[in-house]
Amino acid sequence: VPQLGPQLPPRLAQQPWHLLYSTARDGFSLRTLYRSGARPDSPALLLIRDTEAQAFGAFSASAIRSSCGFYGTGETFLFSFCPELKV
Repeated sequence: VPQLGPQLPPRLAQQPWHLLYSTARDGFSLRTLYRSGARPDSPALLLIRDTEAQAFGAFSASAIRSSCGFYGTGETFLFSFCPELKV
C-alpha cells in the first residue's frame, strides 16, 4: 500500500486499509471474495501473488463484485511489481 499511495485518488491516499479476504484464511472461492463484507461504495485493492511470486493487482473505486459487464471509474487501474511498480 505505501508504494501504491501516490497512485491512489487523493481522498484515499491516507485512508487505513483493512484486509477483508485472504486465500490463506478464507479459501479460494470467488463467491467468498464477493461476500467479503465490503460496502458497494467502498474502494477495493486487489493484490495477487502468482506461483512464481510475481505480485500484481487492481484498484477499483467500488467493491469487487460479479458483473456481466465492465464497471469502474476513471480512477480504476491495474498494477504490477515486476520487478518495480508499474501502473
